[in-house]
Amino acid sequence: MDVYHEAIVRMYVVEKLSSAQIAHCLSLSPSRVVRILNTEGVNRRSRSEATRCSYVTRFHKKEFTIKPVLTKEDEFLKLAGVMLYWGEGTKRGGTVAFANSDPAMVRVFAKFLREICGVDSERLHASIHYYEDHDVRELTEFWSKVTGIEPGQFNKPFLHPRIKPGSYKNLSKYGTISIRYADTNLLKVITEWMAQYASSLD
Repeated sequence: MDVYHEAIVRMYVVEKLSSAQIAHCLSLSPSRVVRILNTEGVNRRSRSEATRCSYVTRFHKKEFTIKPVLTKEDEFLKLAGVMLYWGEGTKRGGTVAFANSDPAMVRVFAKFLREICGVDSERLHASIHYYEDHDVRELTEFWSKVTGIEPGQFNKPFLHPRIKPGSYKNLSKYGTISIRYADTNLLKVITEWMAQYASSLD
């Protein structure tokens, strides 16, 4: 491998830059960077992995850092977070996604992500599912306080039509919120924790 190719491979593999970022740095076309990576047999990133790297290299967002040493209280929080995700989380894809309408459960899961998984709060996003008699502004303020996620990190809310007038008034006083953190690696970690807890119960 010549020095030029080696530099491009290092920028892609080690520094986690995208082919477009490398092209910009070296005044090359993105297609030439891709050809060089292919020539050197470099495996291309999945879409979810590319998104994760983009957060780090383009937007300077921190990667998650699992807390290495857990206190007794941390162990309880970890168990609670994993069990909540086991029941209500998305198991496939490249994003940690948890949806629920119970503020207490949502608060615990958000705490689990921050204190046990060590996620960067700026990389957390949320979506509200609401009904016609809800006030979206009030819901956003409410869930922002519950989760600690800034209102600007909330995506466009999703309106659900009611089957019957008032049929969900008591069950969904605050609608439903979905918390998302785009990172395949963290999803794998949580999935492994679920498997470990499951095997310990056999």
